[in-house]
Amino acid sequence: MSVYSTKAAKPAEKNLLTMLASIQLGGSSKKVKLKKRDLIFILRNIATLTENGLSLPKALDTICKEKSLKKYSAMLTDIRQTVENGNTFSGALVKYQAAFGELFISQIKIGEKSGTLPATLERLTQQLEHADNLKGTVIKKLSYPVLLCFAGTGAITFMIMYVVPTFEKTYKESGAKLPAVTQFLIDVGHVAKHYGWMIVLAGIISIVSWVIARRNAASRLIIDRYLLKVPMVGDCLKNFAVLQFMEVLGNLMEAGFTVADALQSCAKSINNRAVRKSVEELHAAVLRGERFSSELEKHGDLFPPIVNQLIIVGEKTGTLGKATQNIKGHLKREVERYLGIMIGSIEPIMTASLAAAIGTILLAIYLPMFDMIGNMK
Repeated sequence: MSVYSTKAAKPAEKNLLTMLASIQLGGSSKKVKLKKRDLIFILRNIATLTENGLSLPKALDTICKEKSLKKYSAMLTDIRQTVENGNTFSGALVKYQAAFGELFISQIKIGEKSGTLPATLERLTQQLEHADNLKGTVIKKLSYPVLLCFAGTGAITFMIMYVVPTFEKTYKESGAKLPAVTQFLIDVGHVAKHYGWMIVLAGIISIVSWVIARRNAASRLIIDRYLLKVPMVGDCLKNFAVLQFMEVLGNLMEAGFTVADALQSCAKSINNRAVRKSVEELHAAVLRGERFSSELEKHGDLFPPIVNQLIIVGEKTGTLGKATQNIKGHLKREVERYLGIMIGSIEPIMTASLAAAIGTILLAIYLPMFDMIGNMK
């Protein structure tokens, strides 16, 4: 009886030990969220250290000691230990794929195989830095117009709902004739006061509907296609999406990817679903044996003519990687130019609109006063 129980207990003990070994202290790696600025900082330091002759484990050990990265210490220490145990850097990052991304790890893997890991890290860092700088520039330039919009909207709402009704009582008591603009603002104030909650609710429903639509693949594709057709905004979004595509394509080709493999990975890096679908169609065509430049010409509404010509030249001369670098430089300038024009035009338009709105309200308040003064005389 005792022998049987001992034999039966061994498999159970093994299962228990296996389960305990699979448990990771410090929480699941999938839950680690790495901020873009922190990722750039990590990559920049690793690239600098490895370029100057320091081994990858020592570079990772140096990063682990950074006080600003203390919240990632468990992850960085685990990656360092995995590399020290003989695993590759990309293999160590696979465990934290949710934090680094599949495309990022693939590029690291190719860089390791080709022996150009420092250069690969440098290219990835530059790509992330440019995207982060562009985002920071947009937020910085939009901060004042957004603040102006909120302040102006609040002031106009307060005047319509509380200031205009005060004058309405005075005008009624004096029997002054109300102009059309004054009556219109009074009616707007009544609607806002009695049905304001419905307006707020409609706004909340619209925002929630927009978020849900953006999460659905089919509706997001329709929205992104529509956004590309909006004047000025569409051109800016189109150039930005193509820039994302060309940045990743150039990095992958320099790392050793073929055009077909690079196109498959590039599609995952593009935020705009309409442009992503076009890249997926390009990938399918290249797999069928079609020329990359010929397929680009078929999507002329999406890719600017200069992009098509540079790709054709690069394909004929065998310098497609260099051509993508030239395209990236051109698209960066175009995106920055479009952003400068758009953001530069928002501020004066908003200022003029708010001035006109406040001027209309003041005119609506003071016009009946002139009628009151006339009646008194």
